[in-house]
Parts: sequence; C-alpha cells; structure tokens
Amino acid sequence: MTHLDWSGCRNTRDLGGLPTRYGVRTRAGTLIRTDSLHELDDAGRTTFAELGAGLVLDLRSDSEIGEGHPGAGDPAYRRIPWIDPLADKHFVPSPTLAETYRGSLDRNRGHIVQVLRAVADAPANRPVVVHCHAGKDRTGLLIALLLELAGVRREAIAADYALSEVRLGLQGADPYRRTAPETILDSLGFVDSAYGGIRGYLGWLGLSAGEIHRLVARLVPVLVEAVVFDFDGLLMDTETTLVEAWKAEWRHHGLELDLDDGFWPGHGGDTFASHTAKLAAAVGPGFDHDESFARRWAFREELHQGLDFRPGIRDWLAEARSGGLRVAIASSSTREWVVGNLERVGAVNLFDQITTGDEVSRHKPDPEIYQLALQRLGLKGEQTVAVEDTSHGTVAAAAAGMWTVAIPNPFVTPEAVGHADLVLGSAADLPLSEVILKVSSTKD
Repeated sequence: MTHLDWSGCRNTRDLGGLPTRYGVRTRAGTLIRTDSLHELDDAGRTTFAELGAGLVLDLRSDSEIGEGHPGAGDPAYRRIPWIDPLADKHFVPSPTLAETYRGSLDRNRGHIVQVLRAVADAPANRPVVVHCHAGKDRTGLLIALLLELAGVRREAIAADYALSEVRLGLQGADPYRRTAPETILDSLGFVDSAYGGIRGYLGWLGLSAGEIHRLVARLVPVLVEAVVFDFDGLLMDTETTLVEAWKAEWRHHGLELDLDDGFWPGHGGDTFASHTAKLAAAVGPGFDHDESFARRWAFREELHQGLDFRPGIRDWLAEARSGGLRVAIASSSTREWVVGNLERVGAVNLFDQITTGDEVSRHKPDPEIYQLALQRLGLKGEQTVAVEDTSHGTVAAAAAGMWTVAIPNPFVTPEAVGHADLVLGSAADLPLSEVILKVSSTKD
C-alpha cells in the first residue's frame, strides 16, 4: 500500500503491496482509492490526469454532485451511486456504523453489483480509481470486498480501512465518522455468516464466475492464460465405463476380473491389446476376439449414453471462457474417441485446442503431448495449468513445465498423485480462479 500525493485530496492510496494468502502481494498501479476528486487543486489534477486511469468510479449520490469533476467528459469516468435511492427511502439509521454497513451490503445490492461489474469490465492494463465523498465508508466497503476476494489478510484489510480516519484527521470524531478496524472486520464476518464468504456474496449479487475471476486478476498476479485438461477419467469418467465393460466381459465367461493384477499399466495409451491377451489366456482356445470386442463395446456404449462431464467441470469451462482463459485437451486417446465423446454431449466447441495420442510418438508420462499442446496454444508451461486424474499425467505435465492439478479418478488414490501442485476430490470443490491462484502464484 502506497500513499499517493494527489494535491488537494487527503485520502489517496494505491492498494498494491498487501499480503495475500496465496503468498504474493497485491499488484501496484491497478486499484487506487481516494476521497472526492473535486477537491484536487491544479497540481493534483495534473497528477491525476497523468495516471491515465481506465476507470474512474464515482460512488456519490445525486445529492452530492455540486462541483465539477475532473473526469467529467472522459469516457473512463462513471458515476454509479453506491446507495440505492429507492431502498434508501426505507432506511432506518442503525445505532452503530457496523450495523449500517451490514444493512448496506444487502439494501444496496442492485447498485453494488453494477459497481463491481464496472471494475471487472475495466481495461486490465490501466488503473481503476474509486472514490465517494470522503473515501472511507462506501469506498471503504468496496475496497474491503475486493481485497477479501483477492485473499488479502484481514488484518491488512482492517489496517487499510483504519488509515482513512488518520488521513482525514477524524481520530477524535464521533464513532460514526471514524474507521475503526473492528467495523470493517464485522462487515467481513457478516459476509461469512450470511453468505458463506465473499464468493458466495458476489454470486448472490449475480456476478458470474468469469467476472469474479477478472476482479481477482486485477489485484493478484495471474500468469496463467490457459487450462489444459486430460480427457479419460478427468473430463468424463470413461475409466469406470472401461472397467465395468471389462468386468462384464469376464463375467460372460464365468470369470472375475482382478483389478489389482496389472490392470492399470501406469502409463497412458491404448491398453486394449494387453487386456484382451489376459482375458484370452484365462478363457482358453475357445476365445473369440471379435465377438468379445463387439460385446464389450456394446456394453460400454450403453453406459456412455448417460455419461456427461464429471462434477464441476462444466462450471470450470464456463468460468474459463467468461474469464478470458483458453481451454484445451491433451489426451493419450485417439482424436476419434475424444471428439466423438465430446460431440455426444455437445461440447466440442468448448475447447480451443484438442491434442490426442495419435498425434505423438510417445505417451504420458513422456511430456511430448503437452509440449505439442503448448506449441499450438503459443504458450509456455508456466502460463498454463494442466488438470489430470493420474500420476503419469501429472508427471508428463510437470515435465513440460506446467502447473499441475490432480483430480484422481475412482481407481487412483490421492496419494498416487500427491506430487501435483494441488489435489482435489472434484472440480466442484473450488472455483477455477481459486485453483489457479493456489497453484500458480509466485511465492514471496
């Protein structure tokens, strides 16, 4: 956090440099809070103009607009009152500022969501300036929400909030005019208890996962530009249908398949030949390869009729799209298999690139398929996150320099993929933007 000398304004500061739970600090030059810019003198107006803000967000109400604003006429200037005048008609003053804040987060939700959308949609490479009249209450609440979303530690959020009364000389004022740390901590606690946390509150307001991701990316360094998914067992649970089909075929011959006896080879690629040879040896001379294949294929295809993506995957894909991230597939299976299954669930167009095993000479854990996917995306490994369900997949992605997330399929233990940067039980466990921050933030 850096004090900015905007002559005439007393409560101006850059929100960069604050510690987050991701091990990085908030980005400088992306979000600036201040008091009303009409207070700027000529020198201050020059400094403000030189900033080249992409958005100047004025939270004041109609009744407060009496002076000329230095941003007036600039396309970057937007006035979105924090206070909803219709809801405000029914506002009964609360005995404490903390209670007033709690009510504001609910009562003004229709205007708050507009404010947050404006920040999410602002040019990513230019600063956002936020102010109200004194830059302490409405601005203080908005900044606290954004910092909470970015993972800034609450003691740092409270310290920034409390700084306003020092800057404005309000240390001895009425409690309603001060910015005591416990006031903003109470507001964040209310968001936790009433909405299940900041993401729950923003979702309740109506923000999309992509909008939330863009808000986070404004404040926290996010180098990742694409997410690359494995297919079998990760996007769709075709591993279970595979196992069930082989089990059914062994039962057809009065036998029982032993999954522990080398069924999982520990590498990617086609295992049909080895599985068939094992069954043929168990059945004996009467084994008919063609009939066995047709029977097993028909059984598995029937299972596939009701098969969709694994839990949370569609949400991740939607979040990636609306958040400006590219999505790709790197699968050891054939293109015909991958595309065919995607077409069945109407999902081919959700992916920017699809790289398959019939396009490379070596399978996972060799990194060749991920290297080809990166080449097609035009990205480096550190700009991508690979999502895998097996150890050989995560090893391949890591060897290509990618961040790795493991969501083990039902036949892989979490311990087997413990070397991944992050292990989840399901894509439904966390929003994609949270996952990206957890695995890819560069540590202090």
